[in-house]
Amino acid sequence: MSARPRIGISLDADESKARYELKRTYVDAVLGAGGLPVLLPFVGPAEADEYLWLLDGLVLSGGAFDVPPALYGEEPRGCCGPLIPERTETELRLLRSVIASGTPVLGVCGGMQLLNVAVGGSLHQDLPTDTGIGAHQQPAPKDVPSHDVDVAPATRLAALVGAGRLRVNSTHHQAVKAVGPGLLVTARAPDGVIEGIELPGHPFALGVQWHPESALNHEPRHAEIYRGLVRAAAERRR
Repeated sequence: MSARPRIGISLDADESKARYELKRTYVDAVLGAGGLPVLLPFVGPAEADEYLWLLDGLVLSGGAFDVPPALYGEEPRGCCGPLIPERTETELRLLRSVIASGTPVLGVCGGMQLLNVAVGGSLHQDLPTDTGIGAHQQPAPKDVPSHDVDVAPATRLAALVGAGRLRVNSTHHQAVKAVGPGLLVTARAPDGVIEGIELPGHPFALGVQWHPESALNHEPRHAEIYRGLVRAAAERRR
């Protein structure tokens, strides 16, 4: 049996090509942090429970899709992007279980948005439409940090990357609107958009709107987010 903590990573899908997809940077970041990546397909409740028995931690990856507005009590509008219901159902099932069990979890981009929704929060279906704020759609190259966030002091995120200014690479058109009950906002962009959340009292439940797994090649502090996840998973494994 591997001594490395087993970290599940949710897969994306390209339905037009009938295949799963995942950027290699997620796998490399988990491996670099000392974890053993386990790739998670879209599955039903029974299979999800079996995966949960295997895992010491979870990463909810990003992707080119939106969280269904029905999950936060809204009808989808024309500004809402594509949905992948099978993916969201699998991720939500896993996420609710790891929150309840205290299993470490990191939500990246859309994974952060789902974390907020899972505990009762809501989203802007489209930032420009809902707020007039320009969408945070970073041009290529997507891995190079392009704007700042302000990391709140005395948070788990600050303990990992430091409080204050951090350069990040977020690419998204949806964003947290109402913060889920019990969640703490840990980072904001200069325009006020929420870019980090965490669940105090949980061993490790963080969400970041950017992509630390690719930004770490340009700003080493981002690697600490994955190292923190793997350390928490190792502690749970013990």
